[in-house]
Amino acid sequence: MNTNRKIRVLRIIGECKSGGTETIALNYYKNIDHDRISMDFLFYGDSLPYYKSELNKYGDSVINVSDYTKNLYKSINDISKVVKNGNYDIVHSQLNALNFFPLLGAYLGGAKIRIAANHSTANLKYELKKSLIKYILRPTSKILATHYAACSEYAGKWCFGEKNFKDGKIKVIRNAIDLDKFSYKDETRNKIRHNYNWEGHYVIGHVGRFTKQKNHEFLIDIFTDVHKKMPNAILVLIGDGYLTDSIKSKVHKYGLDDFVQFLGTCFNINELMQGMDIFVLPSLYEGLGNVITEAQAVGLRSVVSDAVPREVCMTDLVDYISLNSSSDKWAETILKYKDGYVRKRTQKELIENGYEIKTAADELMQYYSDLLYHNLKEGKKYYVKKSNKSTVS
Repeated sequence: MNTNRKIRVLRIIGECKSGGTETIALNYYKNIDHDRISMDFLFYGDSLPYYKSELNKYGDSVINVSDYTKNLYKSINDISKVVKNGNYDIVHSQLNALNFFPLLGAYLGGAKIRIAANHSTANLKYELKKSLIKYILRPTSKILATHYAACSEYAGKWCFGEKNFKDGKIKVIRNAIDLDKFSYKDETRNKIRHNYNWEGHYVIGHVGRFTKQKNHEFLIDIFTDVHKKMPNAILVLIGDGYLTDSIKSKVHKYGLDDFVQFLGTCFNINELMQGMDIFVLPSLYEGLGNVITEAQAVGLRSVVSDAVPREVCMTDLVDYISLNSSSDKWAETILKYKDGYVRKRTQKELIENGYEIKTAADELMQYYSDLLYHNLKEGKKYYVKKSNKSTVS
C-alpha cells in the first residue's frame, strides 16, 4: 500500500533568543517546499519566537519543553515524549557541544535519524570556563547522533574531527541568506541614514549578542581610538544579552553616550547594514561569523578578528586583524575607509560559495530525503519521489 506523506522533521533550536542560529533556521524554513517537508521547532523554556505564526501558517508548530539548565531529567523526558508523539522521521538538533542531551531524548522517543549540528567553537584563552565545558562535552555530541552537520568546515572539524570530515561524514549546511533581500540599494541606504540620524557620520556597525564571545569590551576600546581621530564617527550596536548593561556603563564612563547607539534586537539587519559605512567583528571565536556573509552581500566592508574562520571571506571586502593587535591598530584599519568606497554587487561570489538560500534549501530537503531513503531501505522499505513530493511506500 502506498502512503503519501510529508517528511516530518523536528528542529531543536535550544534557547529562544533571536540569534544567528535561530535566524538561519527560519531562513531555511521559509524556503523549503512545505508540501514535502513538515518542520516543527523545539525550544527550551516558555518563550515563543516572533515567527510562531509563520510556522502555524503551514500547519507546523512551536514546541516548548523544560529548560535543561533547571531540570535536565525532565527536559530529556519532555523531548522523548515530543518525539514519540510526533512520529518524526528526522530530529535535527543544533545545540553544538550540548547535543548529547536533546539527542538522548530523541533516541528514547524512537527517532531513527538523529542529526547533531554544530555552529560554534571555543577559545580557552579568552573564555576559559565556558570553553572548558565545551571541550569536555564535545566528544559526547557524537554518541547518539546518526549523522553530523555543521555551518562550516571549520565548525565541523572542531566538533566532530578531521577524520570524519575527510571521510565525508559531516554535512556542511551553509548559513545561506536571501540575496534578493540583502542587495544594496542607494535608496535604502539614504532612508536608513535619515531615519536613524546617521547622516553626516561615519557609521561603524556591529551585530551580535552581548556575550563575552563577541568581545564588546574591546570594541568600545577600538571605537574610543576611532573617535579621538574622527569625532563624527558613531558606533551602532545591534543585539541584546547579559552584558548589555555593563557595556552601556563602559560607554558612559568613557563619555561616549552621544556617539554609541544601542538598537537592541532588530529584524531589518539587511537594511541597517546598507546604511553603515563599515562593519566590525572582534569576536574571540566563531563557528563561521554569519554577519560577515550578510555584510558582504550588501557590499559592506568588514574588519574582523583572526578568530573568524577564513571560509566566510568570499570577497575582497574583509580585513583580518589579530586579537593581539592594539585597539589603535584596529582603529587605523577601520579609518582606512572613512573617505568612502564603491558598494559593489557580490551576489555572484556568494552564489558560487553556496550561500543563496533557495538553492541551499533545496539541498537541505534533498539531504533529508537521502537520509530517509537510506534508513527505509535498510528497513526493507522503499522511498521514492512523485510529483516533487516525498513519498514513503
